[in-house]
Amino acid sequence: MDAATYVLPALLKGAWISLLVAVQAGALGLAIAVAAGALREMANPILRFAIGLYVEFFRGTSAFIQIYWAYFALPMLGVRLSALEAGTAVLALNIGAYGTEIVRGALKAVPRGQREACHALGLPVWITYVKVLIPQALTRAILPFGNLMVDLLKGTALLSAITVTELTFAGRQAVSSIGHPFLIFGAVLVLYLIMAAPIAWGARAFDRRARRWQTEA
Repeated sequence: MDAATYVLPALLKGAWISLLVAVQAGALGLAIAVAAGALREMANPILRFAIGLYVEFFRGTSAFIQIYWAYFALPMLGVRLSALEAGTAVLALNIGAYGTEIVRGALKAVPRGQREACHALGLPVWITYVKVLIPQALTRAILPFGNLMVDLLKGTALLSAITVTELTFAGRQAVSSIGHPFLIFGAVLVLYLIMAAPIAWGARAFDRRARRWQTEA
């Protein structure tokens, strides 16, 4: 009972930090994904190349090493971030990179006739994307983005490498202090599941609602 009194508040505090990081990194990452995904579909080859480099860099390198680099190497260049800021920024950039490809694929899935109609009406490119193409693409990207957010939540465990006291780090501290790894890490697994399940359920519910809206429209 004494162990539970000590461990549970620490794990709940760690879970709160994990959730906070996931929300902040997710919001920033989704904004990056929508902007970069749309810009990569436009005609400017330099812009497409630059966004492609960004996407391939973050998809092709280890997020674990990226976090170390942001926290330990950037200060040598005069950029100092707290552990929480460095971890959140790296996770957001990773989500943005994977999300860019989701948005790009969703835009390609929008019927070509929509673009041709906008062109025939003489609509500017930015209005075509903002008012017509992106809203339709996002309805197709709900489930992939939901999966990405679940992965992001689990990925917050990487921040334990730079001593952010999120859920995984809190569990490790508790095991180091009182032992009982089976029970403590079991509780950590359950807490991750409790946080991840509403994201998955919410994405499925939102997807069903979006599909009904498209059918009715």
